[in-house]
Amino acid sequence: MAFRQVKDLLTWIYDFHHRLSDQYSTLANQQSDERMKMALVFLADRERRMRDAMESYLEDADDGLLSTWLIDHQNFGHPSLLERVPLCAGCSDLHDILANVMATHQLLKDMYLLRAELADMPEEAELFQQLAANQDAEARLQSRDIARLEIY
Repeated sequence: MAFRQVKDLLTWIYDFHHRLSDQYSTLANQQSDERMKMALVFLADRERRMRDAMESYLEDADDGLLSTWLIDHQNFGHPSLLERVPLCAGCSDLHDILANVMATHQLLKDMYLLRAELADMPEEAELFQQLAANQDAEARLQSRDIARLEIY
């Protein structure tokens, strides 16, 4: 997919969090291991929160920023890579789930940092820098909470 305007990319991010939440919920329902089920339910909830935050941002954001044309609107490699991450193929324990989660966070962070670097205006750069920082914070939170599951 080619993202032409900031709103196109943010809408895709909203959809991605929505799909990832659904995927984690589906995987949770298939699990017999209680810890893995708890981790996947937790991740589904966190993805719903990120989806809802993006939805709120899209509703309240400045129309000028949302309609900003992206400098390079060719296809990224990231979206096709991200499509494969949520499947968590071969996830057999909490370490596998955590590795899958961290790969997702890193891909999104890389995409945000690229967008910030290529931004044509300061508001656009600030938006994507903030999204990258939020992604880091979410990765730390999820990593910490999944690690806690291993202790119990």
